[in-house]
Amino acid sequence: MKELRVAIIGCGTISHRHMKVWKNIPQVKVVAVAEIEEPTLKLWGERYGFAEKDLYHDFREMLKRDDIDAVDVCVHNNLHTPVSTYVLKAGYPCYSEKPMSATYADSKLLYDTAQATGQKLAIQISSLFSMQTYIAKKVLEAGKLGNIYHTRVANVSRRRRNNVDRAALFTSPAFRDKVIAGHGQIVDLGIYHFGQMLYLLDLPELTSVLGKLHNGVEMPNEAWAKSHAMGVEDMGVGFATFANGMSMEIQEASAVNTDEHNDHHILGSKGALMWGMTDDFGGDWSMGGNGGGFGGGGLPPMLQPQLKYRGQDEFGFDVTIDYHAYDNQQDFKTYDPDMMQWFDNQLHWYNYLTGKLTDETRYNTPLIGLNTSLLTEGLVLSSDLGRAVSADEIKAMSKSLAIWKQETPWGIFDYEA
Repeated sequence: MKELRVAIIGCGTISHRHMKVWKNIPQVKVVAVAEIEEPTLKLWGERYGFAEKDLYHDFREMLKRDDIDAVDVCVHNNLHTPVSTYVLKAGYPCYSEKPMSATYADSKLLYDTAQATGQKLAIQISSLFSMQTYIAKKVLEAGKLGNIYHTRVANVSRRRRNNVDRAALFTSPAFRDKVIAGHGQIVDLGIYHFGQMLYLLDLPELTSVLGKLHNGVEMPNEAWAKSHAMGVEDMGVGFATFANGMSMEIQEASAVNTDEHNDHHILGSKGALMWGMTDDFGGDWSMGGNGGGFGGGGLPPMLQPQLKYRGQDEFGFDVTIDYHAYDNQQDFKTYDPDMMQWFDNQLHWYNYLTGKLTDETRYNTPLIGLNTSLLTEGLVLSSDLGRAVSADEIKAMSKSLAIWKQETPWGIFDYEA
């Protein structure tokens, strides 16, 4: 099978997860990398054994090479659209980290650029790539739930503010900087939960959103508050309605004074699907090292996605079915290695680029990302205006937060030039 030569833009924490996965796909070779921070670039090159000629400060120079087949974008939120649209216009397929962007306007621009250039685009939405999603889709398509009328997306961490709390202190300060990140929890982890739910429900047409953003939990002390100021929300709550009559309640929080909970469910007239964890981490290869390969190992128990059905059987008895989603995932990928394309983002993208998956058979992550951006933008605008907003209002009022001109140690990079 043809070797795919990939270039990476951005050498931050997430790029190392991507490299873990690329090493599990023998047909992929990472040939070059770009990063504006010299120490980060140097350490990255040393860690992975890259020659100096394959390390770039300006990704635009890197894209002039003649040995690149596709580009993996690992930059921060408000650079996703500028960098990814540049990549697409330069003639390369693009795989971009989540979220698609911090605003609907920027996501729409990225989506439209992919359509206009004809280049293949993918957005990292790891929650799609698990047996939890695979089973849930089959249950829904079989009509086991009956008429779907309500869903709940709730993911609450007691203390997981990026670069603030112990659980996420390793992350970059950029995640709490509004200029670079745009928003907090609703686009950081919310992308996974909203994206998975909207995909499973066949991307229903959004009609309205009532939302409220909070920055509610106090810092532990004054010194920490000064050195780790939160420029983005730590919680987003809301209520959305859709043209098919369905409703959705939302609670996304990176810091609260309660116990943690992960409570996603879909309610139907005949039964319900109930979540146990969601893959926010990137799957077996991303997290599990050698144990994440074909045939065993993988995520630790606390991170394993699960799924249950509760409803009535054909005899009218109330039943609960545990689909043992993660155990089935390990079995299915062992007995049929082709199943792994449904359990890993990057393998899925590789198979799409090489023709094993088509536009009809792949997960259309750009369209899922665009629908997710419309929902999250609704939460933001509703919170700002103090009232519910319609989908048409969201589209009309959304504004770009993208960074089109970036100050770097190597000068100002103008991505519109």
